[in-house]
Amino acid sequence: MSGLKSAWELSLEKSNELVPEMKTKKKLSPAEKKEIAQIRVDYKAQIADLDVTIQHKLNHLDDRVRPENLGEEAEKIKQEFIDEKERLEKEMEEKISAVHQRKP
Repeated sequence: MSGLKSAWELSLEKSNELVPEMKTKKKLSPAEKKEIAQIRVDYKAQIADLDVTIQHKLNHLDDRVRPENLGEEAEKIKQEFIDEKERLEKEMEEKISAVHQRKP
């Protein structure tokens, strides 16, 4: 192969210079990729389960709450879902980050 580099190779080198952490980022092994995929599957399942639970609560809210309080209670339940979903997503990202940061 000649000593000339393609525009793509030059662009890739330049992007690595602009984002130094790209150089030091280690390649993931197949086992690590599988572990990350499983973490994502587990947390997406937890979030889906939470969503089903919240929808059930919202659908049966009128059985438990006075009509004048329905809106307020529905908002509380929706906010509970948002907060819990954010917590689960943050926890998932922390676990994925831990896999990325392990020493080879």
